[in-house]
This record gives sequence, C-alpha cells and structure tokens, in this order.
Amino acid sequence: MEIKDRVEEAILAFALGEDEKAESSLLGIVKEAPSSVDALRALSEVSLSMGKVEQAESFCRSALEECPDDLSLMVTLSRILVRKGDKEGAEEAAAKARILGWKEELAEDGTTT
Repeated sequence: MEIKDRVEEAILAFALGEDEKAESSLLGIVKEAPSSVDALRALSEVSLSMGKVEQAESFCRSALEECPDDLSLMVTLSRILVRKGDKEGAEEAAAKARILGWKEELAEDGTTT
C-alpha cells in the first residue's frame, strides 16, 4: 500500500475516534518516509488533539521545513502555539498564514481573468 493511502487510512481512523491507532500508523509512516508532508501534517493534528502539544509542534515544524509556504501548516502551527501559551509566536504564525492566504487568493484571481 502506498504512503498516501496509508495516511488516508490513518486519517480515517482519527476521524472515527481511534486516535492511538492513527498516531501509531502515522509514526510508522514518518519513520519510513520522514519527509512525507501529508503524514507529518496529519501527525501534528492527531498529536494536538491528543494533548501532545510539544510533539505536535515538532511534527508541524518538520512539515514546514519541507513545505514552508503551506497555508494549512502555518494555521496549524498558530493553533499549536496558542495551546502552548506562546502568544507572540502564535500571532507571528497567524500573520504568515494571512499572507499565504492572500498570495493564494491573488494567484487564483490571476488565473481566472
């Protein structure tokens, strides 16, 4: 089974409330493919949901190293930093997310005209 399929399977497990199963599966995927942005993104969300804030931040930052202009990752980082109580860091990440969102909007507007 391909990594993408395994990530989707883990996300389904998470959606069904099987947090530990999702986490275990995603950790295995990240061990095999440490640069899998999809797995890192999902693992950061699962970790945050489980209250493992430091782990969530670590995986989110690893994903951002691979894909620094990813809007959803920047939003996730902001949420993680809010949970940590890092107001300054959360505001910085939120500002970067807004800029990324504007860039996406501008790119979309440019392709439709």
